Amino acid sequence: MVLQSLKKLNYQYEVTTGLYMLEDWEKCIVNSVVCASFALIAYTTFSHLPTQGMGFAQQLASYAA
Repeated sequence: MVLQSLKKLNYQYEVTTGLYMLEDWEKCIVNSVVCASFALIAYTTFSHLPTQGMGFAQQLASYAA
């Protein structure tokens, strides 16, 4: 049951992005780029968002005062 759901999700991903027509090594390259991009976005979000949030909160406090 779970395996069928994962296969269906993988099929939907490949059809949506057009990966179904690529060879395995090309899929690997494209998926590596997607994963690396997602990892960089996640890292940037988690490392810089608290600092940006604090600066935004301080600006709001200064406007309210």
